[in-house]
Amino acid sequence: MFTPFPGDRPEALGALPHEALVFVHTPLCGTCQLARRMLEVVDAAHANRLPLYDLDANLAPEAMQSWKIESVPALLYVKNGEIAHVQYRFGDVVDLADAIRQFLER
Repeated sequence: MFTPFPGDRPEALGALPHEALVFVHTPLCGTCQLARRMLEVVDAAHANRLPLYDLDANLAPEAMQSWKIESVPALLYVKNGEIAHVQYRFGDVVDLADAIRQFLER
């Protein structure tokens, strides 16, 4: 399931594992709630072992600006403390699962 993101500053990416996913959202965003549910389904299919972190964009304005996050929901693909890719579109569960699988297999 989701692990709280370790802090609210951009440097906190360095505290994540070698490969991690950071779900950036806001509490009142309906699309964010749908994306969260999709991520929960993908995570359950992986026996809740995805390196999946949760970050409320409202609580980390400096990080949002530093990372140039354009909108929420956003899924950050993090490798070695750096953002490798940002996904804004959450089409369907199959596409999301495939994108995550490809990232984790690289």
